[in-house]
Amino acid sequence: MILRIAVIDRSDGAYSSLLGDLDSAANVSGTELKVQRLLPEDLRQVHPDTSVVFVRAGYWNDIDRLLELAPAVSWIHVNMTGVDHLPVDGMESTGVILTTCRGVLDNAIAEFVLGSVLLWSKGLLRSALDTRERRTEYREPKANSELNALIIGSGNIGSECARVFRQAGIGRIVGICRTPVPLPDFDDVASVKELPLHVGQHDVVVSCLPATRATDGLIGSAMLRQLRKESVFINVGRGSTVDHATLAEEMNARAGAVAVLDVTDPEPLPLDHPLWDCSNVVISPHISGDTVGRHDAFAALFLENLRRYCSGEDLLNRVGR
Repeated sequence: MILRIAVIDRSDGAYSSLLGDLDSAANVSGTELKVQRLLPEDLRQVHPDTSVVFVRAGYWNDIDRLLELAPAVSWIHVNMTGVDHLPVDGMESTGVILTTCRGVLDNAIAEFVLGSVLLWSKGLLRSALDTRERRTEYREPKANSELNALIIGSGNIGSECARVFRQAGIGRIVGICRTPVPLPDFDDVASVKELPLHVGQHDVVVSCLPATRATDGLIGSAMLRQLRKESVFINVGRGSTVDHATLAEEMNARAGAVAVLDVTDPEPLPLDHPLWDCSNVVISPHISGDTVGRHDAFAALFLENLRRYCSGEDLLNRVGR
């Protein structure tokens, strides 16, 4: 059996090693693989009999065009963790299987979140600002055991944040999700409807929310105004879930608070956005999960799914399942 695979990559060739690994996978599966590596601009050259496609993040916009050029495609794997940017609804009617890299970056993101908490609780951001002014000011760092954390969105990433928080000795951890059920590492889990009651009760507020119609602007003025005067707000979910104009106002009113935003809406923020002028706001360019070696992890997941595909087994991280 011949299986044609297209790997859509950038010119930097981050997935070049993946091509060699695919040859090894062919020996294991007993299927003869024909691999075609394509740059996004060369998509028109895709073989019409291609069955499997690996798409590097950032090039999903061409999926519709891809299906026109290669109508035999039955499985597309995208090295993204979320699906909010993918044409999921349109693909369901085609019967094409869509898989993602959900879960691969969870620990890296959770470590980023913990680091952001420590940036605030140990006074490191304020000390960095003082250093620029050639001054020192005594502050008492907060012990992890004294902190209580609210994690908005208790899916894969939120649950990993809770696990890392538990290992770090964070005092109390509460999760927010659509359907509250007991979860490991959470002391309590509440519903989204109860969110306004919880924001003001926690030192640490972390958003891991995906971008959906229900979460758009969910963390708005009513909730942001309840942030404690000394607290840290961290967003590693999606920027569209937060009212950034109100967040800027609330950060300016809370000298003892810190906001760490790994995501914004849009990305990047306009240069005249008020958040840039907040000394207690840290904005990173959507890098919380971008650790060295992530491409190898993405490739390993694809290879495992390729083995499953050739063996007729269920695929990991199938969207809609």
